[in-house]
Amino acid sequence: MCIDAEFCTELGDDPQKWSTRCPLPPPKHLEECLDFFIQAFTEAKKGDISKSLELLTQTRSNQLREWFVEHGQMSGHEHRVKGLEMPPPPPFNGEYEKNKKPGRALEKQVFLRDGYRCRYCQTRVLDFKVFQKMEKLVGKENFRASAGTNDLRHGITFFFRATADHVVPLQGGGRTTIENLVTACWNCNIGKLDALLYQMGIEDPINYPTHENLKWDGMLSDV
Repeated sequence: MCIDAEFCTELGDDPQKWSTRCPLPPPKHLEECLDFFIQAFTEAKKGDISKSLELLTQTRSNQLREWFVEHGQMSGHEHRVKGLEMPPPPPFNGEYEKNKKPGRALEKQVFLRDGYRCRYCQTRVLDFKVFQKMEKLVGKENFRASAGTNDLRHGITFFFRATADHVVPLQGGGRTTIENLVTACWNCNIGKLDALLYQMGIEDPINYPTHENLKWDGMLSDV
């Protein structure tokens, strides 16, 4: 178990070998899981639910969920911050952002600018409307887009749900503006949580190019 352990077995105990792009690189088979989900979604839209459910079994839902719970959600704010032992930031004495969450319009603007790719790990991400549509097509008993506990939510959602991440966290004085927001997969967003980039040894994702010219819109056009 990596929770409460001295270091994450996926991250390793040598900070020199840690990625400087994201809290924790995702599993190697992740893109393959996404491709199976896309096929399952397509079949569900065509009305072939049995074929869709068959394809969903190939997405490794349980494995993805377990990996996220065991490694992903703890990687940045927990293991990286503790492992690097960087000095904490000075207390923020200014006025905190009143708009803690970006509205749908600003979120979409961020996602489209970034080509629906995580600016940290570069994973393709999906608009949440896709998950909601899938839930309606195949039923909550087969696919849960959101739930109160991790064990109910489908494993795909832990990696591919597009989120608008505050690069400078709100508690550190970050603003809910497009200049301080980047597209992040759920795994990177939760793994980073409210830690500052320097505390985790991660480079500023704003400095990397966006993918707005690539033909990927998070499957938003499919819903």
